[in-house]
Amino acid sequence: MTPFGIRNKLKAMLGRPAPSGRVDERVPITFVTPDGVEKQVLSELRYTLVMASQTLEAPIATGCPDGHCGNCVVEVLDATGVSEPTTAEAKLLAGKPDKNIRMACHARVVGPGAKIKVREVWSMESMRGD
Repeated sequence: MTPFGIRNKLKAMLGRPAPSGRVDERVPITFVTPDGVEKQVLSELRYTLVMASQTLEAPIATGCPDGHCGNCVVEVLDATGVSEPTTAEAKLLAGKPDKNIRMACHARVVGPGAKIKVREVWSMESMRGD
């Protein structure tokens, strides 16, 4: 998360102009935790769902740094404000019968209104395989 627009300030210092529009704009999205509790968070535009979930008490569980493990699978209940699947994500999800399934490390926030059901949250047990 980049409070105070630090990312844009650093880009400006390096001579890279920020894209047009406010990239540090935060929009509301709703996560439904595995126990059914709804939590609304503010996410920066273009963040992945994994990045947006970092403000939750228990963020979305991930198992790899590059999006190939499939641990961050979520169900999109309302796709308003969520990017379309990338080619790489479509290949990873090929054969899945449910079209609402997305990989949280690939899906990006593009506007307000998304509602995401988290299947697994991060915990020490999930990292150890208990």
